[in-house]
Amino acid sequence: MKYDNMYLFLTLVLVFGVAAAIPSAFAATTQVTIMSGSGSGQSCVSGPITCFSPSIVNISPGDTVTWRNGDNMAHELTDGLPYGSQTGILFDSGTIAPATTYSFTFQNSGDYRYFAKDTKWMVGEVIVGPSTGTSYAVPEFGNLAGFVVLVSIVGVVAVTRAKF
Repeated sequence: MKYDNMYLFLTLVLVFGVAAAIPSAFAATTQVTIMSGSGSGQSCVSGPITCFSPSIVNISPGDTVTWRNGDNMAHELTDGLPYGSQTGILFDSGTIAPATTYSFTFQNSGDYRYFAKDTKWMVGEVIVGPSTGTSYAVPEFGNLAGFVVLVSIVGVVAVTRAKF
């Protein structure tokens, strides 16, 4: 009987550990690079290159965007439009020094525009919502993936412990 309690405890630890890890296992990280020379002039707005690469990203709720500063000057990114009255509501990166990164996880669906506070011409967009292409980071069961795995593990444990 003493060993049964130990097996039950270990099974519960395993099941809840796997269930807790599932949401992060399916989250993705998208890299956006602040392009070299973006801070020195507006050539990245009308030229063949953009200030951010990519300048528009499509992600799913719970995914993270990491901005890497590939420029030779520091930048500060914030959500909103350069001359809008509501900026910095969702995120504000603080100073991103050259060759460093800033990451933010987007939890809710929507279109989020952002810009560099130090240079008003550097504008980008994060679209959080249904994928427009094939994504291997999203499980086939969608939001039910965690539940499906949890039920499967409990079922396997129950069947292997059953005494026929």
